[in-house]
Amino acid sequence: MSAESNAASGLEPRGAGASRRRALLGAAALAVLFSGVARPAAAQQSLAQTAPEAGVAAAAETAIGELVVTARHRTETAQSVPAALSVVGGDFIAKTNTTNIAQLVRYIPSVQFTAFNPRNSSINIRGLGNATGVASDGIEPGVGFYVDQVYYNRPATATFDLVDIAQVEVLHGPQGTLFGKNTTAGVINITTASPSFTPQASGEISGGNYGYFVAKGSVSGPLIGDTLAGRLSVASSQRDGLATNDFDGNKVNGYRNITVRGQLLYAPQDDLKVRLIADYSRQNANCCYQVLAGIVTPPNGRSFVSYAQAFGYTPVVDHFERHVNADSPVRATQETGGVSLQAEWELPHAVLTSVTAWRFWNWWPANDLDNSPLSIFAQAGTANYQNQLTQEFRIASTGQNRIDYVAGLFLYREQIKSAAVQRYGNAASYFLLGPAVPALALNGYGSNSTASNNTDSYAAFGQATLHLTPQLSLIGGLRYTHDNKIGRFDQTVTGGVPLTGPLAALAAARNAIAAPVSSRAKVDGGKVSGQVGVSYQATEDVLAYANLSRGSRSGGINLTALPPGATATIRPETIDSAEVGVKTRWFDRRVTLNLAAFLQRDKNYIGNLVVTGTTRTYLANIPKVESKGFEVDFRAEPNRQLSIYASAAYDDASYKSYPNAPCGLENVLKTSCSLTGRPLAGVPLWTAAAGAEFRYPLTFGARETEAYVGVDDTFRSSLYSNGNESIYSRLPSLNLIDARLGVRAADGRWDVYVWGKNIADKKYFTSLGTGLGNTGSIYGALGDPATWGVTLRGRY
Repeated sequence: MSAESNAASGLEPRGAGASRRRALLGAAALAVLFSGVARPAAAQQSLAQTAPEAGVAAAAETAIGELVVTARHRTETAQSVPAALSVVGGDFIAKTNTTNIAQLVRYIPSVQFTAFNPRNSSINIRGLGNATGVASDGIEPGVGFYVDQVYYNRPATATFDLVDIAQVEVLHGPQGTLFGKNTTAGVINITTASPSFTPQASGEISGGNYGYFVAKGSVSGPLIGDTLAGRLSVASSQRDGLATNDFDGNKVNGYRNITVRGQLLYAPQDDLKVRLIADYSRQNANCCYQVLAGIVTPPNGRSFVSYAQAFGYTPVVDHFERHVNADSPVRATQETGGVSLQAEWELPHAVLTSVTAWRFWNWWPANDLDNSPLSIFAQAGTANYQNQLTQEFRIASTGQNRIDYVAGLFLYREQIKSAAVQRYGNAASYFLLGPAVPALALNGYGSNSTASNNTDSYAAFGQATLHLTPQLSLIGGLRYTHDNKIGRFDQTVTGGVPLTGPLAALAAARNAIAAPVSSRAKVDGGKVSGQVGVSYQATEDVLAYANLSRGSRSGGINLTALPPGATATIRPETIDSAEVGVKTRWFDRRVTLNLAAFLQRDKNYIGNLVVTGTTRTYLANIPKVESKGFEVDFRAEPNRQLSIYASAAYDDASYKSYPNAPCGLENVLKTSCSLTGRPLAGVPLWTAAAGAEFRYPLTFGARETEAYVGVDDTFRSSLYSNGNESIYSRLPSLNLIDARLGVRAADGRWDVYVWGKNIADKKYFTSLGTGLGNTGSIYGALGDPATWGVTLRGRY
């Protein structure tokens, strides 16, 4: 629904303790659900929050209601913003049981989200942002992620549950002249519900198959008259594993999450508001196990079956039976939280804003990098500890002006540290160095590494709109950013038998896998970026616009052991973007149709390369990347009973110059391959989302109610899930259908419905890649099967 089309610990063991927590959470949510506090005033609700469908406001007799957005730091309608903008309302997020970003972006065709695990996550808009599979502490994302005006720098922090969301806005293309942190590809801007001076409460309980259980509750109201208000939101979610580990019989790939957010709103006078927010989230997941998806014979003649049988293991490919086989535990445990202080002071024709925030992110994983019962890796994992401090000062015009403007200063400081461990087992030498190398070369051997990256960044930015006539406007923006980064990497080795005497000949092979190394690097420099544009309001219902913009991403630092020829520092990335579009409304505003076309050229795109024959990756610049295409968005509400939306994106994203790319398994005998002219990994050529909701009025006693049925369908064409463009990493096209059926009060006081996701039970992978040693094994992450559940929701 882009362009306004809609809006190191494992799982806690199950048992008595888990049952008690589930009961307590359910009781708490029910208490909120049926508490007798007053209903919130309609004036406290945004249009997107009260929308019956994905940001579509409640229907008037002859028109779809306007979407109100704040993407440009002033209140305006989405149809009046001269840029491609996607809006998803909190009501749509709730009714579709959308719990995280990965599910949300299915409804926004221009946005792609990929994740091998939470740390190895990336968000792209129009194909650009972060290359698939890139997870490095030495770079920053190309897509800005904001929650309540606070910038979140690490993509993993975007994987937490969505709780008490009012609205999600997505801006496409470079946005450095509007937001504090510079971005090359766009911004995802999330707004949560604010404290209210009208007492209100909401609650929700959901249960479904695979042990799915969610409890959410939110209460808000005045604490001191009409001066101080508070809000508390709590959510807990869990699901049992979707696969069975044949090694020990345990269910795996399940999760348990909890999120708490508390807020205070201080309004001592009409023109001053101060909002204090504190939040904490924790994820415990025994993920991300991968299944054996296939076995092929590579050009090097190595056979995974014979290699595995040498250690008494006969591999079986039965991936859609959801069986994995791993001898080491796999975990993805992380936590994030922080506190922010926001102050807004309204002047006669402008508003001054200050946003001060501190945040942290901790990550403790465990991995079985060989995804098998073979002891190639006995232990593997990289723990992260990150904290950041941000300060933004901003002034923005209000009301009707000849010149509308926003200007600001942004200060950013980040410290991130990592501690990694790898230990090799008795099968490591056989798979990584060859059958002729004795097991003692790597068995028991391993490495410990630490890395750190400190970033200091400051920026000045601004954008102004000059209204030449009531119809014609010119837009201009400018930004300067200066970044200073200092990184260090240290690796030591340990274990294994001493390679002396006759064994000394094995030292070179061992060092090729892991050797002692230390490095220091620094990046220091500034960049200017900006935007120019024009918009023309042809009629009240037709807006045409054109924009040219340049965005930049600061250079990075390789925080890993580097192969010969690789450099410790990465050059800055620059993107030039052109966009033209038109926003229209038809048939007495019952129908909205928006179109946009874009061309983006990226220089020094930051990608990930793999050291041949190992699991080690490092960053490098890809000379040129291009993304071009168009977006179409449609929504209609022909009457009070029916609302419809549809959106699609065509994105031809390709490497324009990439002569020395890594090779896939089918080209394993080559040292490098050219991907020039090939499609960008992780980006489908076509994506689409469409859906409808039909409502039928009912009367239960004196209360007006309605029965409803809703269907949501999402599609993407085929894509490569790995940066080496191997045919074995190609995912076929995918179409997923979700549905819901329920009864609710017409005023939104209560809602009861049954729902299903992937109701056709499509069998699919979210990623595919080759296994260790180039022996022909293909491993993949399975998508969710058909799931269903029942939700009870109330609001007072």
